[in-house]
Amino acid sequence: MAEPRKIELQSMEDLQYLIANIQRGANEKIDQALPPMEGEGEDAMRKRVAEDVHDYINQVFLAIGPNITINGLSPKPDLMNSLLTSTSPNNPDIIEEHEPFNQKLFEKAKELARQEEDLIEEIATLRRKVPNAVVENTKKRFREETEADEEALRRVDERIKQKEKERIDRRGGDVLGVGKLERQDEVERNWEKGVKGLEKVVKTMPETVAKCERAGKAETYVNGMDGK
Repeated sequence: MAEPRKIELQSMEDLQYLIANIQRGANEKIDQALPPMEGEGEDAMRKRVAEDVHDYINQVFLAIGPNITINGLSPKPDLMNSLLTSTSPNNPDIIEEHEPFNQKLFEKAKELARQEEDLIEEIATLRRKVPNAVVENTKKRFREETEADEEALRRVDERIKQKEKERIDRRGGDVLGVGKLERQDEVERNWEKGVKGLEKVVKTMPETVAKCERAGKAETYVNGMDGK
C-alpha cells in the first residue's frame, strides 16, 4: 500500500498560520459553548476546557509532524513544540494575504477539473472492459496453444505409424539402418516354399514310417524263407 502524500508547506509562517487558525476556531467553539462570564472572576470550567482543547490540538500537530514538510524538510519535534507554545490565535504578526482574482487561472482550473473527470470516466470504463478482454484473450490463446499441441501430437503419431508400417514392410531393414537386400523377394518366396514343403513332410511322415516298418517286416520274412 502506498504511503499518503505529505502536507507540503513553503515556510514556518505557513505552519504557524495553520496552528493559529485551528486555535482560533477552537476558541470560537468554546465561546459558543461556554460564553465568558461578565465582571470579575474566572470561570474554572471554561479554563479547564480550553486547556484540554488546546492540549489536544498540540498533541495532534505533534503526531502529524512527521507527515509535514517545510520547504522539503520535516520539522523537528523541538521546532513543533516551539511553534505550538509561541503561536497565539490573536498574534498580530500573522497577516492573511489573498491574491487578486485571476480569470485565466480560474479557467485553467476549470479545464483541469474537466480533464480530471474525463480521466476518471476513462479509468472506470477500462475497469469494466479490460478484465473481460483479458479473459477472452487468455481463453483464445489457451485454445490456440492447445490446438497447436494436439496437431503436433497428431503429426508425431502419424510419423510413428508410418515408420512402424515401413519397418513391417521392410522387415526391419530401415530400422536397423540396412537397406532392402538384393533378391529379397526371391529369398522370401523360396523360404515360404521350403516352409510349405516341410509342413507336407511332417504330415506324410507317419505314413512313411508305417511303410518303412512294413518293408522291414517283409524283408525279414523273405530272408527267413531263403534260409529254409
